Amino acid sequence: MADKMDVEARIAHFLRVSQDASATQAERDTAGQEAERLLAKHAIDRLTLDVDGAKRAEREPIEQASIDVAGGRGTVALDVVVGLIAAARALGLVAHYRDRRTVDRVWDAPDAVPRVELAVTGFRSDLALAVPLLESLHVQAVLAMRTWWRAEPRHRLIPRWDAHLARCAFVQEFGRGAAARLSEGREAAVTASAAGTALVVASREAQVQDWVEEHVQVRRATDRRSFSGYGRAPGYAAGLRSSGTAHRAVSS
Repeated sequence: MADKMDVEARIAHFLRVSQDASATQAERDTAGQEAERLLAKHAIDRLTLDVDGAKRAEREPIEQASIDVAGGRGTVALDVVVGLIAAARALGLVAHYRDRRTVDRVWDAPDAVPRVELAVTGFRSDLALAVPLLESLHVQAVLAMRTWWRAEPRHRLIPRWDAHLARCAFVQEFGRGAAARLSEGREAAVTASAAGTALVVASREAQVQDWVEEHVQVRRATDRRSFSGYGRAPGYAAGLRSSGTAHRAVSS
């Protein structure tokens, strides 16, 4: 138990650093990568393959958690969530969003604010680890976008709407880059674990998917996202960045 708490405390520490606006971009990148590496390994290590462990996994409830990303129309809120959905899928979770960017003063609460709700479904223990990471990736995406935008004086010459689309593309691709990094870390943790772990992981993912299909009504989004190619490469690189992999990803 002490080892478990130590790992979770280290993950929490690195997540705090990864979303610290006073830290440098390099410090945030390094901390975020270390948090994700520890999280992937810790999540896989918790899956025991003996009979009792399998029974405990079967009894563990599947739940849904929500993350609010504040922002109305004309902001990057929805694009941040689109990127986070990719990251959630890389963690073996099922995610969808509810668009609340326009507040209805009749039906919504008086203190309601424009936002996009990210709903994430998974086993309780997986959500306990994944939700703080997704919240951190939300902050990291916005901080990385601001750093990228302010670092290039030419951005001030871009027409306002084109600039908005470029920022939207950046945060979307940040999530996809992070998802690629998370998938790689998760696969490495499974490969290094005991034989049969991959089957347990696949079974849990299938159970979550079945639960969502049975209990959640999700309709396909009809809002087509305007998109810019300008922010895609730097956004993906920022999401993937660690140990030189970002440069290779952009080049490819």
